[in-house]
Amino acid sequence: MLNDWFYSHTTWEVALAVCAVVTLIPMAGLFFFHRLVDWRSREEDTSMVGLSYALCGGIYAVVLAFVAVSVYQSMDKGDVIASAEANELSSLIFVSAGLPAETAAHIRGDIDHYIDIVTKKEWPAQQAFHMEEHSFEEGWAQIRKVSLEIDDFEPATPGQATIKTRMMHSINALFSDRQTRILAAKAHLPDAVWQMLVLGLVLVVFYVYLFGPHSFKLHLAVTGLTMISVGLVFTLIIALDFPFRGELSIDDDAYKGVKELGERIFASAETTPAGGSHQEEK
Repeated sequence: MLNDWFYSHTTWEVALAVCAVVTLIPMAGLFFFHRLVDWRSREEDTSMVGLSYALCGGIYAVVLAFVAVSVYQSMDKGDVIASAEANELSSLIFVSAGLPAETAAHIRGDIDHYIDIVTKKEWPAQQAFHMEEHSFEEGWAQIRKVSLEIDDFEPATPGQATIKTRMMHSINALFSDRQTRILAAKAHLPDAVWQMLVLGLVLVVFYVYLFGPHSFKLHLAVTGLTMISVGLVFTLIIALDFPFRGELSIDDDAYKGVKELGERIFASAETTPAGGSHQEEK
């Protein structure tokens, strides 16, 4: 499948392939068009062709820009979604410090296991676009386990009751953020948009053919440069089309950072004596 090839290679390899296709084919077509239609007959109507090309090319440039901005915004939104999920995990970890030590340690351990599932199993699945339900079943089961643990906890003080309420709010938000992330990982440009972009490119190529410069080499160079420009924009759109897929995908650093920070803080708290540091007796 073409998409599998795009997202299993580096961006520069994709750029080289896309630019080669959208440049070499129009240039080869120009060679035959130049032989079929004499440049002198085209030169007579170059001014009219130029005006029409300016309108067509301008519209196509606006559409390309709109699509490129749209996929960039989707990428940025996906990053916000992932950060929101990581923030809820961070909230659960740190608020759990107010629970009894054994309960807090158990909940933090289950949250750490959930982060491992997300970073080691779900993230590679998202990057490879293996978005089947079974790829995410373990993560859903683990988050439900954490939810049940919090729900089963019986507060012994008003403070613990407040902490339980905050954690229930965070776990509900975590469910929502997780679902939003999975949906965002599946999102991409509709096929109709790609069909429109390709058809628009064909129209632009045909307009370029209609110009009648005296030098065929110059016409060839202009055609090639125009198509390379379009090919680079196409590469950008392809790279950003799937926010969680490929080389330029959203990374899982936010989740790893939450786990590392939690381990560092609570490990430090466990090794610090309850009454503070003891001074050496003289």
